[in-house]
Amino acid sequence: MDLIFIDRYYCSIKMSVTITLYVLMYLANIIHGSTLTAPPQSAVVVAFEDIYDISLLANTLSDQGIDTTLIIPESNEDEVYETLIDVEVLTVKMEVDKSAYSTKKTIQACEALLKDEQIAKKIQEIQPTFTIFPALWHDGCLLPWARAIESIPVIWTRNREEELYVFEYTGAALSVQNTGVWTRLWMSTTRRSIFSTARDEYAVYALRIVGKYLPDISLNLDNLYADVRLILWDADVILRSDYALLTQLIVEIGCHHCRGAHPLQSDLHKALIEYRVGTIVALLDENYETLIRELAQKLPQGREGQAVVWKNMKWRNSNNALPENLFVHSRIDRQDLIGYGRTRVVLSHCADTELLEAAFHGTPVICFPRNPNEIKNAARAVQLGFARSAEEIHISSGEELANTVTQIHETMDYRENARKVSLTIRDRINPAVDRLIYWLRYMARTKDWNLDFLTPISPARTLNEDLQFFLGLFVGIIVGIFSTIGCMLARYLVISKRTQRSKGRYTR
Repeated sequence: MDLIFIDRYYCSIKMSVTITLYVLMYLANIIHGSTLTAPPQSAVVVAFEDIYDISLLANTLSDQGIDTTLIIPESNEDEVYETLIDVEVLTVKMEVDKSAYSTKKTIQACEALLKDEQIAKKIQEIQPTFTIFPALWHDGCLLPWARAIESIPVIWTRNREEELYVFEYTGAALSVQNTGVWTRLWMSTTRRSIFSTARDEYAVYALRIVGKYLPDISLNLDNLYADVRLILWDADVILRSDYALLTQLIVEIGCHHCRGAHPLQSDLHKALIEYRVGTIVALLDENYETLIRELAQKLPQGREGQAVVWKNMKWRNSNNALPENLFVHSRIDRQDLIGYGRTRVVLSHCADTELLEAAFHGTPVICFPRNPNEIKNAARAVQLGFARSAEEIHISSGEELANTVTQIHETMDYRENARKVSLTIRDRINPAVDRLIYWLRYMARTKDWNLDFLTPISPARTLNEDLQFFLGLFVGIIVGIFSTIGCMLARYLVISKRTQRSKGRYTR
């Protein structure tokens, strides 16, 4: 009896183990087939210019658990984000002519990247899931490179020109304009000019270099964007809404790095609290040194005065003594200054990233735009009521700037409008960083899928285009009728005059 009992006991154990194994295998198959399972992911972020902003994106990816590698030119290594964490930085060695145009520099960087054996070996070890890079002056080189390393290419748009270029190339969005006819025609001409310049002056030459180092990659100007599955729009609807998106594969990630301010360095904090009225933060480049010095001198001094903190990454100590209330730092996080509790006004060029940071922290801004993009950003910030533009109020001296700072500080409307914009960004149900990570992981899970159901309709047509066509046709018919009548009348008058002349000659 005991032997029979033991035999049945072992049989039951074997049966239970077998059933358990079958269940585990079944669950494993379910999990493997599920699109909710995220495999280990890694990203290579590449940029030959705008290093600071692209390093912010690399830092965000690293914070979210994606193994991130940043590839930049060796000459720009000191331009990366100050507090870059867990991001491996690889540098491309190249001889840089500072006077050369950006197209020539990026073509040189492209060739240096493609022939760098150490980077090639490192990329082979990493086997990146994603390759993220800007479009302008990068796509002709890095799209074939991404195909060669079998990585998912992700385009990052930095500004309005890049949006025009990418959306024109991919047909992923329709331009939305509210200006007059002539302005729209001019903008259309500008769009075509940007598109053709980028293709003719960069992409053509970059593809020739790619053909030299990657001869097996068959990409040309017509199918260059064939592998692109995701576009990261590094802006925000608060700044602009110039396009109607035709696909979910354009992901708005402006302010993806925005966060609460961290405490300042203890020595800087101790120095700033000595000035009770508050702090003015300057994010201007080195060309504004004289203006910033004059501002610091014209502001109230002493304990009842204001301090000026100037962040300048290219700052070099000079023999000229600084005003007592002016503090210059080259390696300090912008957001810690903008979000500092005693910051009253920010002086900025109002590039996309800086302006979004100021909006996120609810800090009034004085804009000093340097190019058309920044001019439009400044106009938008003025429209939202939390900024002034130096171009509009013609600031040319430290005294005028000090008066403007005082006016903004003493007018509560600027601070209140900035607070409303800040709440608009902070109270969103899905922040930019969540959208960024969700769509990257979705692309990784569905790498082998056909995503035709997410691709934009091409070519896209709207009712407005039909109305414009019929209106143009109607106007053309009317103009044609009147032109025909006019020509017939003119011909009749000419013939009548000739007839009268001939009759008069015969009469004589």
